[in-house]
Amino acid sequence: APPDPGGASFAPDAWIRIQKDGSVLVMVDRSEMGQGVSTALPMLVAEELDADWSTVRFEYAPAHDAYKNPLNLGQLTGGSTSVMAAWVPLREAGARARAMLLSAAAATWSVPESECVTASGGVVHQPSGRRLGYGALTERAARVPVPTRISLKNPAEFRLIGKAVPRLDLTAMVTGRAVYG
Repeated sequence: APPDPGGASFAPDAWIRIQKDGSVLVMVDRSEMGQGVSTALPMLVAEELDADWSTVRFEYAPAHDAYKNPLNLGQLTGGSTSVMAAWVPLREAGARARAMLLSAAAATWSVPESECVTASGGVVHQPSGRRLGYGALTERAARVPVPTRISLKNPAEFRLIGKAVPRLDLTAMVTGRAVYG
C-alpha cells in the first residue's frame, strides 16, 4: 500500500495529495542537493494535473518501495537521474489525478466528460462556463477508480515545464529553515 496520505481529501497514489482548500502536495523522493528537484519533480505532476502553481508545495517522501528510483533500484539520489527517472511516472501520476477530477466534475454536473477541461487548479464545463476548483472535487474524485489508460500532454502544451517558475524551496533556503541531509 502507498504511504499514509496524511489526511488528504484526495490521494490517488503515493505522490499526490490534494486538500479541500485546493492545495496540492507532491511527495519528493530525491534529496535536494542544489539541483532543484524539490521544484522540478512537483512541476512534472503540476504540469499534467493542470494545477495552479501557487497552490503547489512539496514534502520529502518517507522511506517506501513506492518511491524507488527505477533507474538505480533504490530510494536514493545520484547519477543525475532524478528528473530522468521521474519524467514519465510523475507525469502519469498527474494525468491520472487530472482524469479522476474531470470524471468527478462531469458526474457532479451530470454532463459528458468530453465537455469538461482542466485549467489552473479546476475543472471547467465548456458549454456552460461552470467551474469547480480541485478542492471542491476531492471527496467525489477519491471514489473514482484510478484509470489504467491516460494520455500525457504534448510538450507544445506545456505551461510549466521548461518555463521559469518560483522555486518551492527558496524561502526555506534563504531563511535558513531548509534541512539538508
